[in-house]
Amino acid sequence: MRVASGSAKPTSNFWLLLGILGGVLLCLFHQSLEPHQLLFDNDHPLGYRVAECNRLPGRFAGTWGDLSWLGGAAPAASPSITMLLATLLPPVAFLKMYAPCTMLFLGFAAWLFFRQLNFSPMVCVLGGIAAGLNSHFYSIACWGLGNWSISGGCAFLALAALYSKSIPKVWERAVLAGLAVGMGLMEGYDVGAILSIYIGVFIVFRFLNDEESSFGRRIVNVALAGSLVVLFAAIIAYHTMHTLVETEVEGVAAMEQDVQTKETRWNPATQWSLPKFETLQIFVPGFFGYRLSGNIDQRDRSSAYWGLLGQDPRIAELGSDDPILRSNVLSSMTTMPIGYLTNLDMPDRHARTPGLQAITKKSGIYWRYTGSGECAGTIVSLLAIFGLANFFRKDGPYTKPERATVAFWGLVTLFSLLASWGRYGFLYQFLFKLPYISTIRNPVKFMNPFHIAWIILAAYGMEVLSRRYMRGPATSSNDFLLTRLQRWWATVKGFDRRWAIFMMVLAGASVAGAALVYVNKGALVRYLVDQNFNFNQAQGDARGMGIVNFCLQQCVLFVVFLAAGMLVIVAVLSGAWAGANSKLAWGCLATLMVIDLVRTDVPWTHYYDSSEKYVMNCVTDSLLDKPWEHRVIGKLEPRGPGSGISLGFGQLYFFWLQNDFPYHNIQTLDFPQMSHMPDLDRLYLKAFELKGGDMRTTDLRPVGRLWQLTDTRYYLGAVASMEYLNGRADPMHHSFKLLSRFTLVPKPGIEGVTEISDMTAQPNERGDLGIFEYQHALPRAKLYSNWLTPAGDVATLDLLTNPVFEPFNTVLIATNTPVPQPSSSLTNDPGEVTITDYHAKYVRLEADAKTQAILLLNDRTGPSWRVRVDGAAAPMLRCNYIMRGVSLTPGHHVVEFQFKPSLDTLYVSVSAIVLGIILAGYLMVNRKAEAAPAQQSAPTPAPPTPARPPTPAPPPAAAPTLKKQKSGGKAKRS
Repeated sequence: MRVASGSAKPTSNFWLLLGILGGVLLCLFHQSLEPHQLLFDNDHPLGYRVAECNRLPGRFAGTWGDLSWLGGAAPAASPSITMLLATLLPPVAFLKMYAPCTMLFLGFAAWLFFRQLNFSPMVCVLGGIAAGLNSHFYSIACWGLGNWSISGGCAFLALAALYSKSIPKVWERAVLAGLAVGMGLMEGYDVGAILSIYIGVFIVFRFLNDEESSFGRRIVNVALAGSLVVLFAAIIAYHTMHTLVETEVEGVAAMEQDVQTKETRWNPATQWSLPKFETLQIFVPGFFGYRLSGNIDQRDRSSAYWGLLGQDPRIAELGSDDPILRSNVLSSMTTMPIGYLTNLDMPDRHARTPGLQAITKKSGIYWRYTGSGECAGTIVSLLAIFGLANFFRKDGPYTKPERATVAFWGLVTLFSLLASWGRYGFLYQFLFKLPYISTIRNPVKFMNPFHIAWIILAAYGMEVLSRRYMRGPATSSNDFLLTRLQRWWATVKGFDRRWAIFMMVLAGASVAGAALVYVNKGALVRYLVDQNFNFNQAQGDARGMGIVNFCLQQCVLFVVFLAAGMLVIVAVLSGAWAGANSKLAWGCLATLMVIDLVRTDVPWTHYYDSSEKYVMNCVTDSLLDKPWEHRVIGKLEPRGPGSGISLGFGQLYFFWLQNDFPYHNIQTLDFPQMSHMPDLDRLYLKAFELKGGDMRTTDLRPVGRLWQLTDTRYYLGAVASMEYLNGRADPMHHSFKLLSRFTLVPKPGIEGVTEISDMTAQPNERGDLGIFEYQHALPRAKLYSNWLTPAGDVATLDLLTNPVFEPFNTVLIATNTPVPQPSSSLTNDPGEVTITDYHAKYVRLEADAKTQAILLLNDRTGPSWRVRVDGAAAPMLRCNYIMRGVSLTPGHHVVEFQFKPSLDTLYVSVSAIVLGIILAGYLMVNRKAEAAPAQQSAPTPAPPTPARPPTPAPPPAAAPTLKKQKSGGKAKRS
């Protein structure tokens, strides 16, 4: 790579970035060096990663989750960076290293992109730091979604490939960009898809904005680059896209693209919309708090998030002043008794709060939910605004292509912000009508391209400071900085003066905003009460004021960092830090940026002691015996709210559901999460839905039948629920039996409980909680000598829910699997079957059939399941609407069920990755081969041209003039 005169060596700033960014990340994640400390991961905690069904490399051949519900297909592992790390590292090491590695990758990808723009070395370094410590990506990585950070890094790599001057051929750059986009798709799923659309638009802009080519050539380059990027992105992500469609779209009515389906999906799809007022948190870190109160592991919860992100749209409607609207919303919530409406018939919103809190607790809908922060950093934001402001400058420092590029990224930030507002803005209503945009669950995901564009604009702002104000000769004045600034202010004109005035106005508005919060502290506490912060009379002032004071503290810190950033920029504009003094300017900017970003990142860094969190308890110990022969449930309905009739136990049970149960491979009927439920499962669950919300009067027989058909043998709940279960869930057999009792206590060694995971179960003969056995549940595998073939799925569900139907005597076969009607009667003994080997994707059974029989396996069926009887392939039967089955002749049989999806798509993606590696290697070798002769024949460099004297116009230390080139944004010093 040729180095411009005055630039650092090609690798010098690489090590500087590694030292700063790597050192800061090491400090932030220093607890990873401790033996039992693991970083919090919401979606994929340690229990999930050690579960047999999620182990790698087995998931590359398909994923079947057998630990929740009846089992189900999940996206197969892709040959991505994340999956490579998860395959090479043990689960504990992966959780320690993954988040910092993703942020380091993002930072270096941004640094590489800025180098392709030929920015100053320090601009590249600070741009990499701004990306690698960005609070949006950092908080998401600490939430467990570091693959979004990798997807953002891949977007930077794609942009770098498209700008690379060392790769002269358009098709080569396009292929590399396509491979980066494809990797981003594999990592980020819908986030990667959003970023790929932005990159597609950028390709059109990039090549149409190329002044070195004729108009016709530009059109050809747009078509060529666009086609190759789409083609190679599709090839490399083919396996991921195929498995996503199979598991998340096909067979899911909610994913259909007709107008009616989209309308019904609007509320759940836009629930995670960024409220307009919360746009402030991009600039003011921590104003709305950081993490949810329940996810804070300190007793001081003043930093709890109090915004509205993730709030169910029905919350605002239930709190509306319109009584008709309140009544209609409550009527649409089928599980809510209409009697709850009286709790909302109050004169004002504040008086309706207790009733609204009771309804939301009963229904389980979200009041707020956040696992990420949207702060870009005060210093980064100030630099981004400065970079944008220079677009409007008459004597601007940008070349013509650069000016257009700044405008492009400015429009990207505006569009992305408007889109992230979702249901709070107007733009998303139009986007939602586009094909497949409705499948994106969270409009706030558009903040990913916003932050990428914002960081790019900040880099342009720094490059302006470098080009125009730092490259001139240093002044010889020894005056104090304040004196020099006063002298500069007396003579400054034009843009510099207007920018200084703007910063003063911004600082004044910030101080006024902080004062406004201070004056209205009481009103803010009242608002917090109305927003479901359950402060009692004694706690209200202390806890409410704690949150308000934390907000005020963040406002003050924002003003301090804003003032410091403004002072540094003004010092640079004045020429005080030009030439050799520019190191001081870069040092101050780097220090302020790092401190500013680190203070917003620290609250998201949440560790826990795995040796304490995954300690055994009496519940998990009792369920460990052959867990594949039974399921457990802690709620009346798998998708129901709370914990059914065992109030107060729900939070801990949900924690077990995500951690302890998968850690020990304990199977449950409950869902830890399932955003896109296939219609087969949705209709099956709907058939057993409870009618009514009062447990004292509701008919619970649908619950008993569901548990019976699904081999749900154990129920965890309140001891007092025995009467309800035997009296109304199984009134005929009264087959619920209390096995043991327990109570909730803090885990050993924990003095103060700060989060629900600090609690555990302890045996107690007088405990109010217990483990129940449902003795009338079907076994996991059973032989039948009698079966029926109903007319269709509706008839099958009607029969399964009929109290007269006896599942122990008869199994139902789907109409699309023709099996002869049995000749035997109900009294014939079908024989015995035993599970001899059970794994997520392989089940082996041995059956001794005494007559023609149907073997029922009470696990969910699926198109990728195959069955073999005595080594020979046999037709798979769909039994009892959703279960697996196979027909057996009399005699002894070995039956094997195996999950075997096609691997063709995996081979395509792997081939594309290999091709990308070969191409990248070829370009590197070819580039070195071309560079070697050029270095040998290079003439002796001429002595440097003396710098031109500074012009008399302010600033005192004017920078060298820049000759605008037609080469895509480079500037040459004269």
